[in-house]
Amino acid sequence: MNLNEYSNRIIESTKNDWNVITCWGFGAGPSYLEQSTVWSSSNNEFENIEIESHGMVASLKSDLSISMAWGMTLNSSFTEEWANQFPDPHASSGIVDFFYNGVLIFRDTYVTVDGGRCKLPISHREFDDETHEVIRHIIPRARYNFYRMLNGFVSTYDYDNYFSRTGFEVVETPWMEGL
Repeated sequence: MNLNEYSNRIIESTKNDWNVITCWGFGAGPSYLEQSTVWSSSNNEFENIEIESHGMVASLKSDLSISMAWGMTLNSSFTEEWANQFPDPHASSGIVDFFYNGVLIFRDTYVTVDGGRCKLPISHREFDDETHEVIRHIIPRARYNFYRMLNGFVSTYDYDNYFSRTGFEVVETPWMEGL
């Protein structure tokens, strides 16, 4: 399988094509996809160890060598106008990791808005050449559709409604192509 075949399998999949496992909450157990940080004092003595892991894992039912995991936080307090405009203004950013036979091959960043109710993709910004101001925020259609599916795994909130409130524009450009 090459990278284009892999990305097409992800992009063309639907919610029902995935086996989703929740890895947080009582009795759920770990995802085994973790990031560890060791904290030391100024005199190099051990102070603390911090471990964060993805809270969700999914495997493609038709090809178990394709999987993804998400939920690890990048920024616990994400601040941009579009992300903090919802009734609960708290937003955070996280990552979704894509694996093939357990090997990380692609990573994407999203923002969880409205106090955790919806995951939205971060846009590509286009700038005015003269003013250097952002003139539009764009999202490839495949990426838009992927995040609709991702939200559908665990959320009952209306992804399309949240997305429309960002002002982002869906465009027909490639996403994940050639990774």
